[in-house]
Amino acid sequence: MTIRTTGRRPQLLARALTAALAFAMPLAPAVSTAFLPALLPVLLPALAPMSAQAAVAYRLNDPALAARIDGAPLLAFSVDALWRSARQADAKASRSAALEQAVVNRLLAGSARKTYGEAALFAGQRVAFAHDVMVDDQLVAMLRGLYGKELEQAMQRLPGGSLAGLVTAQPAIAPAALDAVFGRPGQLRLEYALDAGQLARAQDIVVLRYQLPQGPAGAITLADVYRRQNVQGRVALFARQSTHLQQQARLALAALYVQHWSTQRFGAATVADLRRVLDEQDTVQALQQLHGIGNDIDAGSPVVKQLSAQVSGAEIAEYYRRHREEFRRIEKVKARHIRLPDERTAQMVAGQLSGGADFGALARRYSSAADSQTGGELGWLQHSGTPDWLAQLAFAQAEGQVSHPIRSPVGPNDKAVWEIVLVDQRVDGYQDPASETVRYVATNAVAREKAAAQLAALRQRLLGTARIDINRSLLDQPLHVLESRS
Repeated sequence: MTIRTTGRRPQLLARALTAALAFAMPLAPAVSTAFLPALLPVLLPALAPMSAQAAVAYRLNDPALAARIDGAPLLAFSVDALWRSARQADAKASRSAALEQAVVNRLLAGSARKTYGEAALFAGQRVAFAHDVMVDDQLVAMLRGLYGKELEQAMQRLPGGSLAGLVTAQPAIAPAALDAVFGRPGQLRLEYALDAGQLARAQDIVVLRYQLPQGPAGAITLADVYRRQNVQGRVALFARQSTHLQQQARLALAALYVQHWSTQRFGAATVADLRRVLDEQDTVQALQQLHGIGNDIDAGSPVVKQLSAQVSGAEIAEYYRRHREEFRRIEKVKARHIRLPDERTAQMVAGQLSGGADFGALARRYSSAADSQTGGELGWLQHSGTPDWLAQLAFAQAEGQVSHPIRSPVGPNDKAVWEIVLVDQRVDGYQDPASETVRYVATNAVAREKAAAQLAALRQRLLGTARIDINRSLLDQPLHVLESRS
């Protein structure tokens, strides 16, 4: 995940993600836990609801089965693929953890689809890759990662020794046919998307024909290529970038070949189960993001938004009382500066300062500012309103340390100067509890904690009611999630 942290945000994010970690850690054992000791006081309460007792039995002895979840099979091949992939990133990853991850994901994914549906879970598909395309790509990437050598040997036996040997024809596409799908080139568009009629016409345009070994002949159409694109790819198609179109068609053929080879090698049901496991993994990630887990603290989340509207003033006040240190801010600084006309002079003065020269003496000698004769004294700078750039520079500087020379932000026709700043004293304070900053941050944090708690409760309920049968022979360590006790 990518989390943007500024100012006091690291502490706020740690709080907001505490319950998320309690929820996600059993599912993703490769996540770093180096920072958990610092979060222990807030993490322990969040862990309390995780002690659900699943109805776990160990009756399975079929080597092809890893588990049955409410009677439905989870294949050992899928668990093994998850485990082997995890070991590529973490040599200590266990097969037991991979099995538990798959079991919990199956329960959560089933509930998520019933509760929210595909459209809500994957609302970003208008600009991103479609969910089914992402799952197919993950499936192909995993199979390539695990069976790359065998796949390479199989491809060397193809005509010409490469995937190009599968292509039997590449029909020329008439510009008029593309116009019928995308409209005339150069048109201004608000959205690069095809309607049902355009998709039907795209389905009739063949980009390439192929023949899979010991398999059926087929064709990749313009519609097939379109469905595999994100918004940037669709823009390229609308722009008639033929190289992009042909490249994407061949990538689609490569994915088809990997799945065809895997189906021949392991069986259609086995490959379908692995794809389902990856689909469920993505669905759970979408469910977490829907609850504000795993995304930026400022990112939109429907559940967090709904809960934010319900956060009371008393809850905000209580959050501020318990986490006042998270709202620490600089109240004022006492600073001095040296203003210099160019970088060469600025670097020369900075060198003298690093050698121990007196700041005030150098300010009186070199500074072009009006306060040079007072040693560059800026006095006390208050943190209020919108500070100018020099004040912002002073607020960002550590007490007692001389800054590097900083070029002033000026317009293209203005002459820049260089500033060196020294903060002699800094006074810290706290955000006003009635400020908009406190209201926004506290509301968001409280709502995210509630959202994570809701998700943890759902997980507890699903585990508490599920019937799970495990093949004990696959375990390489005791189960931690499925066998937990309250």
